[in-house]
Amino acid sequence: MRPLLLLLLLLAPLGAAARQADSLRFIRPPYLREGDTVAIVAPAGKLPEKIDTARIRQRFEEWGLHVRFGTCQNPDKEAYFAAPDSMRAAELQAAIDDPSVKAVIACRGGYGSVRLLPLVRLEALREHPKWIVGFSDITTLHLVLRRLHIESIHGPMPAGFRLDECEEPDERDLSAESLRSALFGQTRRIELEAHPFNRPGRARGRLAGGNLTVICAANGTPEALQTDTPTILFIEEIGEFAYRIDRMMQSLARCGVLHNLRGIVVGHFTRTLGCDRFGVESPEALLDRYTRRLGIPVVYGLPAGHDDPNLALYLGRDIQLQVDEQGACIDFCTAE
Repeated sequence: MRPLLLLLLLLAPLGAAARQADSLRFIRPPYLREGDTVAIVAPAGKLPEKIDTARIRQRFEEWGLHVRFGTCQNPDKEAYFAAPDSMRAAELQAAIDDPSVKAVIACRGGYGSVRLLPLVRLEALREHPKWIVGFSDITTLHLVLRRLHIESIHGPMPAGFRLDECEEPDERDLSAESLRSALFGQTRRIELEAHPFNRPGRARGRLAGGNLTVICAANGTPEALQTDTPTILFIEEIGEFAYRIDRMMQSLARCGVLHNLRGIVVGHFTRTLGCDRFGVESPEALLDRYTRRLGIPVVYGLPAGHDDPNLALYLGRDIQLQVDEQGACIDFCTAE
């Protein structure tokens, strides 16, 4: 296990104090069991030309699961999306409506999920809940599910699985293993080492968020992130210029999101550009300009987002956050 983190699978539930949730109840889909079926869909970008569906299927079968692949695999080398909007929406809806499917997993992100929102009925998941899994562009779907009060999993997608690694303990695909643990309901706690920009404290609230660009793109839409109930925000990003990150943080501050938060968890900010020109040493230093003044606990260095490892997180889940000089601890509350 890498020294950066310790992922603990705790069997005992949290104490009575931790079971005190806010008044807004969320629906928690059933955890998976061996023999269940998962659907792998493509709601956004075109799948890689050489995607190894056989190895992906093998990985899920090793977990005791059956796999049903969608049909949106566009052979056109010039295409951007996995298929036209109507076809991607139909594939996603079919997986949601199929009672034999227990989890719907996006194969990759890219861009395009937002184009499906007028065409899909995600509210069907309130009657027959199942896990929706993905990150990056899939943040759009997570935001809708938060509005519907349904938990979901921000986590790695099969197109990014490490399928050629050896089986030595230090070489295992920690991202994929984290997803397996989350799907089977085994993720209870994530412990992190200390970070120089951490802000100490304790907080309780529902975890929300995902990709910073997608969160900010939703401002002013029906999917916009609301923080009028106790909320802990998770953010991650890739390939953005520092000034754009600053602009997005300005947006979150000006619309009131930042000032209503109980805590913030910062994941990978990968390949950030233009920090020197913007006068900051790192994206974390830029974010610290906004988070330090809020008077709430803030955690940096959570290995989740566009880098390896990419730990799976339960969005919509009531969590307890604790930050001190020794590091940070995120407890996912088991009782709803």
